[in-house]
Amino acid sequence: MTDNKSSLGFIIAGFLALMLGLWFGLSSDLVKTNVTEMPPSISGVILPVAKNIGDFSLQDHNNQLYNKQRLQGKWSLIFMGYTQCPDVCPATLSIVKQVIQLLENESQSLPEIVFVSVDPDRDTPEILAKYVTYFNPAFIGVTGEQEQLKKLALGLSVYYKKAPGMSGDENSGDYLMDHSAALMLLNPEGKLQAFLTAPHEAGKIVESFNKTKEFYNRNLKN
Repeated sequence: MTDNKSSLGFIIAGFLALMLGLWFGLSSDLVKTNVTEMPPSISGVILPVAKNIGDFSLQDHNNQLYNKQRLQGKWSLIFMGYTQCPDVCPATLSIVKQVIQLLENESQSLPEIVFVSVDPDRDTPEILAKYVTYFNPAFIGVTGEQEQLKKLALGLSVYYKKAPGMSGDENSGDYLMDHSAALMLLNPEGKLQAFLTAPHEAGKIVESFNKTKEFYNRNLKN
């Protein structure tokens, strides 16, 4: 991140804008559907009506097509960042690794963990493969052209931008990427169901995941 104050301001501003939009539409969304209960409280927010995301075409760390169809039939936990991120990304993926361990210990079904790099100029599939599998061999790294990344980011309501590094020039090789610290939870229909907001804790993520699944199964499952 560019510096602690500017990065924190960027994350907070994006989060507040996101939350304002979500809660502004909460009551009307409930009226338009058969949902008869408010979503439970989690470390973030459950959308009362899951959000459709648009089509996109990216590549995973095995150079295989990663698109909207890959999200079908399972819960997915998506985090958007980049491999040269100095703090937020490795810390978040370490916590998500703990989440998977907790769920495995409880013999629960696991969400697919997807790390989407917003820095395709430096994060090749080969680099992503080494990065994500360091945390867990089952994690998936994804990247692609900026146009396609922006489509996915828009669908997930995620904000990111290029920022200058130590040199002060965002066009130099030490540039950074400011990005959201939230985790996005998608339901088995491939729709955005919940945002899990920082600061992250493994136990709270597990609790939020379980509450979101229960709400979905009671109210929204087709």
